[in-house]
Amino acid sequence: MRRAAGMDHPRSRRLPDTDGHSPRDWFRKQAWDPTIEAANVGRRVRVRDPRHAHASWVLAGGADLQIVRERLGHAGLRATERYLHTLPDADDTALAAFARPRAGAGRTVAS
Repeated sequence: MRRAAGMDHPRSRRLPDTDGHSPRDWFRKQAWDPTIEAANVGRRVRVRDPRHAHASWVLAGGADLQIVRERLGHAGLRATERYLHTLPDADDTALAAFARPRAGAGRTVAS
């Protein structure tokens, strides 16, 4: 009788108790997947792909590898070096950076 009178409503689905933290797959299900679907990219995009693209583009723009390492939170440079493979002229850039300070080594400072 109470339900027919509109007094009892079934409870809505409750989220699991997470101690104030979001469930592990919340971001993927609530934000990532719907965004990728709406963008209609046409290929599978992983969550780490924007991070990889950011690191590659910053390095391509001439940022120091150490700075990129710090931005990404890597403990060592080896993890950051993997982003260098996307740069077509990485070897030339590294050689040019190495040559710059050496080019000035033979000059004397005028007093």
